[in-house]
Amino acid sequence: MKYYVLGPLKVAATNDDQIIIRAKRIRTVLAILLLHPSVIVSMDRMIDGVWPDEPPQSAVENIRTYIWHLRSLLHEAGSDGRLESHPGGYRLLSEPEELDMLRFNTLAAEGRRALHRGNPAGAAVLLEQAIGLWRGDALPELELGPAMRAKTAALDEQRRYAELDWINARLAVGEHAEMVPVLRQLTAERPLDEGLWRYLVVALYSMGRTAEALAAYAEARHNLVTELGLEPGPELRKVQVAILGGKEVAEVPLGGMTTALPGTRTVPRQLPASDPGFVGRRAALADVRKLAEEIRGQGTERKAVVTVSGPPGVGKSATAVAAATELRSGFPDGQVYVDLRGSTSGPLGAADALASVLDGFGLQPEAIPESVDRRRALYRSLIAERRMLILLDDAATTSQVTPLIPGNGQSLLLVTSSRRLAGLDADVRISLDPLTSEEAMCMLGRIAGRERICSEPTAAQSIVEACGRLPLPIRIAGARLAARPGHPLWMFAERLGMAEHVMDELTLDGLAMRDRLEASYLALDPSAQRCFRILGRLRPNAISALSVGELLQLAPHAADRELERLVHEGLLIPGIMHRSAPRYRIVSLLHVYARERLAEEGAGLCVA
Repeated sequence: MKYYVLGPLKVAATNDDQIIIRAKRIRTVLAILLLHPSVIVSMDRMIDGVWPDEPPQSAVENIRTYIWHLRSLLHEAGSDGRLESHPGGYRLLSEPEELDMLRFNTLAAEGRRALHRGNPAGAAVLLEQAIGLWRGDALPELELGPAMRAKTAALDEQRRYAELDWINARLAVGEHAEMVPVLRQLTAERPLDEGLWRYLVVALYSMGRTAEALAAYAEARHNLVTELGLEPGPELRKVQVAILGGKEVAEVPLGGMTTALPGTRTVPRQLPASDPGFVGRRAALADVRKLAEEIRGQGTERKAVVTVSGPPGVGKSATAVAAATELRSGFPDGQVYVDLRGSTSGPLGAADALASVLDGFGLQPEAIPESVDRRRALYRSLIAERRMLILLDDAATTSQVTPLIPGNGQSLLLVTSSRRLAGLDADVRISLDPLTSEEAMCMLGRIAGRERICSEPTAAQSIVEACGRLPLPIRIAGARLAARPGHPLWMFAERLGMAEHVMDELTLDGLAMRDRLEASYLALDPSAQRCFRILGRLRPNAISALSVGELLQLAPHAADRELERLVHEGLLIPGIMHRSAPRYRIVSLLHVYARERLAEEGAGLCVA
């Protein structure tokens, strides 16, 4: 797919055939997602963007409907899987070659760097390509809320900066005559832009057209005094004084009009939006807070690493984001977020993960080394000088995280993973269990409505228990209930109460609990898969090596090793000792999934 926001919204297939989207609201939702490329956009932000004034009561359901239509369009165009559902929002994955805004940013940044390096000819080519992507003002035909319109205004301002840099580059190579008509047109369009007038005056004077240069200055002053009641600024006045004194006018320093010099610190602010339904986890947040206070208050020069693990759907990401959001003011040099995609079929490699982090520091692609070792060295050098918070979400293995561990300094690394990542040297290890009954009910009430929960407490309790008191399925259940405000809770509770159908019920808008569990299951080797399946024959709170060994014809010590592996994978929870033997327990929803797999694949036998 190809998307265009630098002008009226336009969508085209990979073969450049335009895709027509006539519905105004759907176009607006797509535009909001494109203005936040590959970033999760919260439901609240989307509602504010679509309805600038008062949103309707059905706003949430309307957004979901628009998303459904967008997915259908993407499917028809052969671009499945790019529009993702996340807790509390949506994300449209966009590559630089797919979105004109990203291509513009890349070309403009490269052009600016060429200016700073003293290569105005190369800069002029790059900046002209960047400006050529524009087809008018950004998204002028859409009615966007104030926050979204502020983003389009920022885009228009970036276009202006690129134009100034392009003019600067052309003048630096002596193309004064070529730029005079361009500058006359631009000053007519933007008569209060002192930067453009300064360039025009310099260009005319450099060609020996002194009278025209002074006339241009007089016109600029007239516009400013008449419209704003202000005299020209010091830069424009310096040019006039130089001309009147017959002196040579100093050219504008390369890159000096619009951008900071290389080495200026970029402060990344990449944390996803906090989950509005987040509840509980007080002990976990307190542990992270205490560690942050240690490294900040005592000035401790050491790495600080926190791991957050637990079964699929337990809210690892939401907990880490909540902790990071609470602590971000204590890390003034920025917050970096990287989705390592460990639970997907394409986890992020070390080189790409490091490149993503370095990009967050404001480094341009050509400044990022090719080798993993050099990227890691550069990363640690940058971190050593800053106090930053880095959140690595959904890690697959310890080796995926190791290159991103800071050296000694005052930065904090948060890592989430279904696995326990035992090989990682962590200061704090947080292993999340399902929510308490009270927390689960509170979360369901926040999403579906507290009054409904209070009016049918027994049914609500049945729903959260059927969800295993896991935040993700509770969020799905709550969203389904919110979409049907007139339906009684007991009807949904009855459907969830049928174990053979519960997984089918816990799916909504591309978000499915079964998919999360399947990803963890398929990551196991065949022996661990067989052990997981056999748990479906046992009581979820009374699992032992002896009982598993009997079913799989394994010696107790061999069965216990298999159970320990499931604990490491986040699919089993250690319990209390019973008669000098360890007991384990499995979350109810995972137990249902184990029975599903057992029915589909059979028990199989492990080799002793």
